[in-house]
Amino acid sequence: MTGTPRITFVLVSYGGRDLVVRCLESLAEHTTEPYEVVVVDSASPDGTGEWLAENLTTAEVLRMSTNLGFGAGCNLGVQHARTELVCFLNADVELTAGWLEPLLRMLDDNPRVGAVAPLMMNADGSVQEAGSVIGGDGWCRAWGDGDADATPLTFPREVDYASAACLVVRRRAFWQVGGFSPEYEIAYFEDVDLALQLREHGWQTWVQPSARVVHARHGTSSSARATELMRLNHGVFTRRWPEELAKRPPVVGVQERPHQLSWLRDRNAPYRVLLVDDRVPQPDRGRGDPRTMAVVDAWRDADPAARVTFFAASPERAEDYAPALRARGIEVVYGVEDPVRWGRERLGLYDVIVVFRPHNFVALGLPLSGTQPQAVRVYDSEALFHRRPAQFFETAESTEERRRYALEERRLREEEVAAFTWADVAVCVSEDEARWVRQVAPGTPVHVACYPIDVPGDVPGLERREGLVFFGGFDNTPRTPNEFAVLELANDVLPVLRDRHPGLRLRVVGADPSPAVRALSGPLTDVLGRVPDPRPWLSTGRLHVVPMRYGAGVKIKFVDSMAAGLPFVTTPVGGEGLHLGWTARHLVAESAAEMVELCDRLLRDDVLWTEVQQALLDICRTRFSPEHFRDNMSAVMVDCGVLPPAPTGVHTAC
Repeated sequence: MTGTPRITFVLVSYGGRDLVVRCLESLAEHTTEPYEVVVVDSASPDGTGEWLAENLTTAEVLRMSTNLGFGAGCNLGVQHARTELVCFLNADVELTAGWLEPLLRMLDDNPRVGAVAPLMMNADGSVQEAGSVIGGDGWCRAWGDGDADATPLTFPREVDYASAACLVVRRRAFWQVGGFSPEYEIAYFEDVDLALQLREHGWQTWVQPSARVVHARHGTSSSARATELMRLNHGVFTRRWPEELAKRPPVVGVQERPHQLSWLRDRNAPYRVLLVDDRVPQPDRGRGDPRTMAVVDAWRDADPAARVTFFAASPERAEDYAPALRARGIEVVYGVEDPVRWGRERLGLYDVIVVFRPHNFVALGLPLSGTQPQAVRVYDSEALFHRRPAQFFETAESTEERRRYALEERRLREEEVAAFTWADVAVCVSEDEARWVRQVAPGTPVHVACYPIDVPGDVPGLERREGLVFFGGFDNTPRTPNEFAVLELANDVLPVLRDRHPGLRLRVVGADPSPAVRALSGPLTDVLGRVPDPRPWLSTGRLHVVPMRYGAGVKIKFVDSMAAGLPFVTTPVGGEGLHLGWTARHLVAESAAEMVELCDRLLRDDVLWTEVQQALLDICRTRFSPEHFRDNMSAVMVDCGVLPPAPTGVHTAC
């Protein structure tokens, strides 16, 4: 390896020569970053120190005359380190491919993090430790140890402490707190003490589960000896930290009080927010999920140390989408059979509970908020759902259908009024919907936070565009709003347009097209279904046409279209909340015949098309920019009593 090392690995040996050699071989095999190694032999009685000094050519070997233990050995090793970072590494740890890079990124991206550890695995692949909590009795409990399924724990987060069997620490932070305390005998509790010292000096300790190592416990000592040392040093630890421990419940027997264990896990978080929705967000599949994901991101980005828990009612595609959220430090829970019991296991934990959509308010929001009476309650509507059956009522063909839609509209309206009245803070996606909320729930503060999107620097003009685009998901289900829209486009709009513009192509982009939508495929119509990224199609189309008759709220598909510089033609339902201004008379049609005329003009008039494109881009940059959304979400958080941390001086490594 070439380059200047930024990390030194410090190993303390007491016997176990073969373990040290295998560990260093594993280190060389799986570590691409330039590094240095210091091995401190703590007076091994079996000649390990002599052998290492004679045979290790790639490491600096230091030998102590007596067995002063792990902490003293590490302190000596760090004295010989010259790098920005040090990694304490037990000889019984086996490293894996790509283990170090996520830990370095964590430190580079988070200047408040003083120490970070990987996920510690057992040899059988089960989780040994995903960080640990410290109880008021001075004992500790490793997260994941013995749990049948520790997957929900595998997300980056701040922890009480992480084992120094493999721990990367900023050298400056280590010396700032005085290194490992010399009060401990040989081994155990030095790393617990170090984590508390770091936190007392303003540093955080994190676990990054995307980095994984395998640890053979007590690799160089017997379990009996380990237990003896633990009990001895436990007494030292409790004497050193009486005030800190007095703030915490004990961990012995905590299984009978699971809410206390949850509190111990999350006690260091600046705030704790519970987000409740149908499913884990699927941002590449539409259905409002991109906006849900933007809200989740806003809560996550306000403070990386905050605990953000996403509770999904359904396990639908959760295994596909949860890993990306967990990688961002979000706890993901889904498919819980008894939500109330789950809530009681976290009784009184959350500072804020956010519920999306009326059916989740009824099924989950009310019962879960009963287990979190202290939490500020937020109802995020995403849309006024009672408007949809009211629209279907207008076009229903039978008395029975009208009666069914009327009853559904009434039920949803009552649920939404109850949800907005229940909420301490309400969030809508348009000012039009916010006005309705202020009428039915006058005591609830209402915010508008729509959807953020970046406008690329180079938006294609006319020269690289052709044909029509329809963009929207279908759920492989008949009689959805998007199916109605694309069928009206194909049957009532497109034939007339093709008479005027022979060869006009249509591309239908959207996940899970229904059988009726798939049947539209033909020589001039491409039903593409789900695509990894719709932007290439939006940035090459001439017009986005959606005769939307049913729907509520702001349609994200049109915001995406605007950001891609693609003018659209739609209905008043589709144009709701988009701040179209003067462009509305060129983009919003009441009937299929009027839609044909608007499309025809935008297909023929290049000057008008260009003016509309620029106006839509300006709207997108002002009304739907990430900065605008962030400001709106910050106002929501202020009303919840949650403030992003004020800018402060940051720690810099030496």
